[in-house]
Amino acid sequence: MAKRMILAAASVATAANASTPPLELVFVERCGRKESLRSDMPVRIVDEKGKVVFEGHSKGPYFHARLPKGRYTVSTRWDAWSSSRPVTIGKAPQRLVFAWGAASPADVLG
Repeated sequence: MAKRMILAAASVATAANASTPPLELVFVERCGRKESLRSDMPVRIVDEKGKVVFEGHSKGPYFHARLPKGRYTVSTRWDAWSSSRPVTIGKAPQRLVFAWGAASPADVLG
C-alpha cells in the first residue's frame, strides 16, 4: 500500500495563558478511519536566521516548545517521508499536526 503524507497546520483559537506553550506539535498515523498517535518522532526547529534552536525526539505524540516570538521552521520525518513547516510564534499558541496516512486504492490508481 502506497503511503502519502498529509499535513495540517492550525492556530489554536483560545487565548494564551502562562501555562500554554507557544508551540504544540502532534504526530498522527492514519489508516482508513483509524488514527494512531506516533511517539519518538524526530523534531528539528530552526529560527529565521538558520540557527537550530532544538534538535531531538518527541517523547510522546504531543511535543511542546517554549519559544520566543518569531518565525521558525519545524521539520520531522517518518518512514521515507520528511516534511518542514513554517510557523510564526506570536501572541496566540500555534499547533502543527503532522499526519501520515496510507493511500487509498483510488489514490494509487489515479
